[in-house]
Amino acid sequence: MFHPPNVNLFILIFIISTICSIDGILYNGGDFLTNNLGNNANYDLKNFTIRIPEIIFSNGKIIISKIDVSVGKFEEKKGNLNNNEILGVVPFFGDNQNTNFNRRVKYEDLASSVNRNINPCQNFYDFVCDGWINSHHIPEYDFTYDRLADVQYMIYKQLDSIIKESVSSNNGISQMMSTYYNKCLDKTEKNRYGTSYVIDKLQTLKNKNFKFLTDFMIYINPKSTFFSISVAPDPYDSTINRIYIEPIEPGLHFKYFLDPEYRNTLFEYKVYLTKILELLVEGDRTRSIFKEGPNEINRRVESFIMFQSELAILANRSAKDSHTDDQSKLITNVSLQQLQTILPSVNWEKFFQNTLPQKVLNKINLSNMTIYLVNQESLKAIDILLHKIGKQTMNDLLEWLIILNYYFTLDERFENLDVEFNKIYTGITKKRPKSIECLQATIGIFSDYIDLQYIQKYFNMNKKVEIEKMVKNILLSYGEMLNNSDWMDDETKRNALKKINKMIINVGYSDTIFNTTKLEEDFSTLYFNNKDMLPDIYDKIYKWKSLLGFEKLLEVNNRNSKSLPSFVSNAYYLPYENTIGILAGALQNGFYDQMHSIPLNYGGVGTIIGHEITHAFDDSGSQYDEIGNFKNWWANTTKEKFMKKKDCFVKMYNDVYVTEVDEYLDGYTTQGENIADDGGIRVAFKAMKKALEAEDYQNRQRVEGLEEFNDDQLFFMNYGFNWCGKDTDESMKYQIREEEHTIPKYRVNVLLSNNEDFRKAFNCHKPDHMVSDEVCRIF
Repeated sequence: MFHPPNVNLFILIFIISTICSIDGILYNGGDFLTNNLGNNANYDLKNFTIRIPEIIFSNGKIIISKIDVSVGKFEEKKGNLNNNEILGVVPFFGDNQNTNFNRRVKYEDLASSVNRNINPCQNFYDFVCDGWINSHHIPEYDFTYDRLADVQYMIYKQLDSIIKESVSSNNGISQMMSTYYNKCLDKTEKNRYGTSYVIDKLQTLKNKNFKFLTDFMIYINPKSTFFSISVAPDPYDSTINRIYIEPIEPGLHFKYFLDPEYRNTLFEYKVYLTKILELLVEGDRTRSIFKEGPNEINRRVESFIMFQSELAILANRSAKDSHTDDQSKLITNVSLQQLQTILPSVNWEKFFQNTLPQKVLNKINLSNMTIYLVNQESLKAIDILLHKIGKQTMNDLLEWLIILNYYFTLDERFENLDVEFNKIYTGITKKRPKSIECLQATIGIFSDYIDLQYIQKYFNMNKKVEIEKMVKNILLSYGEMLNNSDWMDDETKRNALKKINKMIINVGYSDTIFNTTKLEEDFSTLYFNNKDMLPDIYDKIYKWKSLLGFEKLLEVNNRNSKSLPSFVSNAYYLPYENTIGILAGALQNGFYDQMHSIPLNYGGVGTIIGHEITHAFDDSGSQYDEIGNFKNWWANTTKEKFMKKKDCFVKMYNDVYVTEVDEYLDGYTTQGENIADDGGIRVAFKAMKKALEAEDYQNRQRVEGLEEFNDDQLFFMNYGFNWCGKDTDESMKYQIREEEHTIPKYRVNVLLSNNEDFRKAFNCHKPDHMVSDEVCRIF
C-alpha cells in the first residue's frame, strides 16, 4: 500500500490564510488550486493536517520555509467532490520544499509518462514509464528500444548531417568518409559482384594450399582466426601496452551448443549455415571449390558445429571464472619462447615478424617481448584441438574463416538469410535499414575524425562546466560514504579514498580529440577512392586499424585514452586508468538539462556519474589501484566482508523471477552492474541533498504537471525514467542470457526496493513489492 505519512496536527489554518495561499495542493491526483474555488462557496476539510517546522521573521516579513499538508476529504457544501482519499501525502509541501517558487520548468516527457493509477510502491517502473512505453514502439529491425536508443537515433541524424556535408570538402579524410558511406549504400554494386569476391578468396586459399596454420594466419591477418590478438595496457604497469592473446568466442552464446533447451535454435542455425553454402555453391559455377551434392555441404556444416561446440565448452568455463575475486589468475605473462611452448600450433616469431608494423619491429626485441595470455587453459585446449582434427576438417574450418570474415561482401540474398535466422534467434523480423547500417559502419571507422566535428557543432560547452560541478559534488559525497563505512579498516579506507581523489573524469569528451596532428598522422596511412571495390576498401581499413593498434606498443599511456566517441549516448569506467567518461551523447533529452531542477539532473545524469564511480569498487574495478594497476589494496578481513556484501547482491538478483519469460535473473553475470547501480543511486541522492542545501530557496523550481511531487520523489522518478524501454520476449531472454546489465524493468524495481531513501520518499512499507526483505549495500 501507499501509506500516508506520520505528521503532527497543527490547527494553524489562520496562519495559512494570512501569509500564503494553498496553491499546489494535490487532491485525488490532480491540481487543486485556490483560484478554482467558488467565491461564495462553503467548504469542509476533513482529516486536514498541517505541519510548519520553521517560521522566519525577516525585514518585516514572515517566511515559511517548509509546510507539510495533507487532506483526507475536501467538500463543497452545495455538492460533494470526489471522496477518495488523497494520494498519501501532499508532496509539494514536503521536505526541502517551500511556497515561493520563482519559475516552473517543463519536462513533458516525464510528466506525460507518469501513470498515477499505478501504485509506485507496487511497481515503480510502470508508474514512471507507462506513458513512455505506450507512446513508443520497437522498430521492426530491432527487438528492444529504450530512452538511450531514442537519444542515439536523434544523434544519428546529426551525424548523418556531418557525413553528408563532407561531400563538398577538399579534406582527404572527408572524401574517404563520403566515399565509404556512399559505396556502402550502393546495393547495385554489391549485388553485381554477388558471391564472386568470396569465391575468389576461397580459390586463392585452395591455390596456396597452406601446409602450416601460421601461413594462413599471416595471409588472413588482421581478420580473426582461432586466437584473438590485441593490444592493451599492462595490468601491472598501465603506462605500458602489451600484446594479449585470448580464445575466440563461439558464433552463438555457449548455451545454444550446450543446453538442450536451445536444441531447436541450434538446428535452425545449422539450416542457416547450410543455406549460406548452397548459395555459394550456385556462385561457384566451375565447381572448383564446392562439389555437387548435399553430403559435402553437410560435412562442412558439421565440421563447423563441432569446433563451435568445443569453443562453447571453453566459453562456459571462462564465464564462470570471469567474476573471480582475483582476476590476475585469468592472465599469464609469458615470453615469446614460452608462448611457443604453450601454443605450438603457430610459429609465433614468424607470425609477429610478418604482421607487426615495421616501425615496431625496428624498436622492440621480439625475444624480450612480454605477452599476456588470457585464460591460458582455454588457449591450450584450442591448440590441442587444432593438432587433433584431421586435414579435411581443418580445410573446412579455414574455408569457414574466409566465408565469415568476408560475409559482409555478399549480396542481398544472404541478408535475407540473416533475417530468416534472426526471427528465431532474436525475434527480429526485418533487416536494419541500409541508411542506419551504413551510418553506423561509417562512424565506427571515422569516429576519431567525426568526434571533434560533433563536439564543435552540437555540444553546449556550458553543460561541461555545470556537470563538472556535479561530478565534484558526487565525488565529495562518495568520499564521505567511504569514510562513514563501518566495515572497512582504516588502511583500506585510505586506499579507497586515494582512488576517488586520483580519479580522472572526462565530461562530454576526451581532450585527445583536439589533437589534430595525431589525427592527421593516423589517417595518413589510409587511402582509398571511388574506384576501389567496397570489399577492397574493407580490407584496407582492417589492415590500417590493425597497424594503428600494434603501434600502441611504442606509446606511453598517460591515463587519457578514449574508450568511446563523444557522440555515443553512454558512459564508461576504465579500471586500468581509473578514468570515467560521461559522454556528450548522454547529456541530453532529460538525462541532463540546464533548465531542469537539481533533483531531476541528479536523478538523471547524476546517477549515471555515480554508477561509473562505483565501478571502481565493484567485483572487477576493486582489484585495481588509484592509477589503474592490478593491486590488492584490501586488508584480508575487509576483503572477506566485501565478498559477503557482493554475494548479497548476487543472491538478491538470482532470486528474482521474470514472469514475462518464465526465467530467473542471472545475479552472477550482472553483479558488477548491479553493484554500480546501487552505489550510483545512493551517492547521487546524497549529493543531491548537499546541492539542495546550498541552493537559494528563491531559485527552487516546480515541474509542470508534476507539482505534487517533492524533490526526493522527483529524483527517483527521473532515475526510473532513465531506463524506460520496451522489449520483446526474445529480447528479455537474450538479455538474461548474455547481457551484464539487468533487464530495465527489474534494473529499476529491484534496485529501488533495496533502497531505504526510496521507501521513505514514497512512504512504502512491507508487504509492498517495492520493499525487499533484506537490504544489500556496499557503501
